[in-house]
Amino acid sequence: MSQPATPQPEPLARETRETLDAVGDQVAIAAAFWDAAFSEGRFLDLPPDGFVTAIAAAAEQHGLLPGPGLCIGPGNGRNYLPLVAAGLDLVGLDIAAAGLASLSERAPDRADRLVLGDLSALPGDAVYPVVIGLNVFQHGTRAQASAHISAALERVEPGGLFCLQVNSDRARTNRPHELVERADDGSFTVRYELPGTPGLYSHFFAEPSLAALLAGSTPVVPLHIDAIDPATGEPGPWHRWQGIYRRPDPAEAAAS
Repeated sequence: MSQPATPQPEPLARETRETLDAVGDQVAIAAAFWDAAFSEGRFLDLPPDGFVTAIAAAAEQHGLLPGPGLCIGPGNGRNYLPLVAAGLDLVGLDIAAAGLASLSERAPDRADRLVLGDLSALPGDAVYPVVIGLNVFQHGTRAQASAHISAALERVEPGGLFCLQVNSDRARTNRPHELVERADDGSFTVRYELPGTPGLYSHFFAEPSLAALLAGSTPVVPLHIDAIDPATGEPGPWHRWQGIYRRPDPAEAAAS
């Protein structure tokens, strides 16, 4: 008796493929989106993400607290300021000028540690004991979002910690969007049509593709799903992968 065929992802329509080929400058589009959000004061009233506590604990466990680090996408400080209070002297790197302006107003003593731009705005050889990116690596197509993570990993010094939180393929979005990519592992990319920032792409990672990007690093807090809505403290539809990984240290391997 023949077995039913394994369901395959639907092929992308021609117009969808053409849309994917015309991605545009996703950094500029994302910057405009976040500038608008921070100008409206979004996130100012929200408590820090619960993952902040895990990051501080991992840094302390590995002797990195107090100490320097890099926070990619500090925004207006919801998670950045509690991490600084925990003892991390974080460079704050963000593409949204409005977020950094708000953060500078909230914490004037941190203004000289804030940098406007993406990773290319940092010195080429700059690495950090702790690199943190919470909800910042999703922008662009699958290839672009994956490249963001790989580039951030390169900024972690040997033996340092990489702490990330990214969109999960289990999340559900109620914003108007078009599906533009879908992979066999379940990951997908959507194109949002939002007022003021049309054409914003956002990638939702499946665990296999995310684990492949982190291969070679040691899990301190393994990848797991977080579904807590920070506004309510209750489970919500926006599922995210989060985890903490230690980059290998060749010096340790040579000494063993």
